[in-house]
Amino acid sequence: MKRPFHRVLMLLAVFAGLLFLISCDNNDDDDSADGGTGNDDDNDDNDDNDDNDDNDDNDNNDDNDDDDTDTFPPGEQTPLYEKGLILPPDSLECIPESGVPQLSCNHHGSTVAELPDGTIAAVWYHGVTEGSADARLVWSRLEPEAAEWTWPEVLFDDPDHSEGNPALWVAEDGTLNVFFVSIYGDGWSQSHLRLVKSLDGGASWSDPVDLRDRYCWMSRHRPVRLADGDLLLPLYSECLAYPVFMRSTDDFQTWVEEPHFELSYYLGHPGQIQPAMILLGDGGLSAITRDGLPTQRIKRMTSEDNGHTWSASRMTALPNSGTSVDQVRLLDGHVVVIYNNSPTDRFPLTAALSLDEGETFPAIADVNDECEDSCAFAYPSILQSRHDGTIWVTYSYNRQTIGWVHFNERWLIEEGQKAR
Repeated sequence: MKRPFHRVLMLLAVFAGLLFLISCDNNDDDDSADGGTGNDDDNDDNDDNDDNDDNDDNDNNDDNDDDDTDTFPPGEQTPLYEKGLILPPDSLECIPESGVPQLSCNHHGSTVAELPDGTIAAVWYHGVTEGSADARLVWSRLEPEAAEWTWPEVLFDDPDHSEGNPALWVAEDGTLNVFFVSIYGDGWSQSHLRLVKSLDGGASWSDPVDLRDRYCWMSRHRPVRLADGDLLLPLYSECLAYPVFMRSTDDFQTWVEEPHFELSYYLGHPGQIQPAMILLGDGGLSAITRDGLPTQRIKRMTSEDNGHTWSASRMTALPNSGTSVDQVRLLDGHVVVIYNNSPTDRFPLTAALSLDEGETFPAIADVNDECEDSCAFAYPSILQSRHDGTIWVTYSYNRQTIGWVHFNERWLIEEGQKAR
C-alpha cells in the first residue's frame, strides 16, 4: 500500500520547520522545557531514583550487564515461530457519530510490554477512524500458559477527545505507565501529551496527567531508563517533523522537555519522526526513526551523553515506506529491528538481527509475508521476554485487528540464512 500523500505532508512539515526555526531567536527561553506544564528544571537534585540503579527488571531490556541475568544465547535455543491475531478482524464494536455501533473499525498503533508475572500486554487505539470522536485506548493480555488473549477492555476513554499513539512501559516496581495523546483540535498536530498509571497491574488506572498541553508533540514508543537513572521518553514533532524528547529524574512526577529549538539539531534530523530508542552496551543511546524524506530508508541517530546531544541522522541499509519501526536490544547484546522490508509498502513485516548494535544486519527474515491482496502489516512494537528470552511483536493487521508474532533469535538466524 503506497503512501505518497504522507510523504508530501512530511516534506511540507520539514519546510515549515526550516522557516520557523530560521525565524526564531535560538536564545529565546519561551520555547524552554517548562512551557506551562508545571515542570521543574531542578530535577537533577531529585534523589527519588536512587533505587533505580538496578535496571535489569525493566521490560525494555536496556541494561544487559548483570552477570546473574540469563542472556538466552541462540545456540541454546530451539527455533520458535508462531503468529496469530489478538481478536478476529472486525469483531470489536466502535460507535460512529450516528450512534449506531459498527464492526468496521480502526485498530492501530499497538504497544507491547511484559508484566512482572510474564503476562504479555498490548495496548492500542480503537475507533471508527484515526482521530474519530470515539477513538479510545483498549488493551488485551496473554497470561502465562494461556492459549488466547483476553477480550479487549477499555483502558482509557476521554469522551470529549480522541486518543491515540499509546506507549506502554513497565517500571522496575511494576507500575504500568501508558503515554499517549488526546486530540484537542483538528488533528494529531493539535494534541496534548498525557500519562496514566496503574499500581495494581491494570485493575485500575489513575486520572490522566498532561505532560504537555501545547500542541505538536506526539508519542509512539516507550521510554528508556538511562545509566544515570533518568528516564528519557522519545517523542516527535508532528508540526515540524523531527525527533524530540522528555526527561524525568523521578518517573514523571516532574519532567523537562529537550532538546530546545536549535537550527543545527533540526537540520540533522529533518523529516525523522517516531524515534524508537535503545540503551547500548557502553551506556550510549541509539534511536531509529520513520523516514519522511524521499530517501525511504530507516535512519539512525546516536548519543554518548545520556541523550543531551545527538549525532545527525544517517541512513541504515534497511528500507522504510514512511511508517513506524521499532527495535529491542536483546539480553545477549544483539539488536532486533522490526519494520516493513519495502521502500513503498507497509508489507511484509520483517525482523533484522544486528550483532553490532544496529550497524549491520547479517540476518533478515519476514515474520509475516502471507497476504492475498494489498495487506498492511505495520506500526510494530517489539520486546524480549525476560522470563524465557523469546521475542514478541504486535502490529496493525490491515487496521482490522492487532496481529502478533512470537519467535526467538535462533529462528531469526536460521530463517535469515535461508534468505541469503
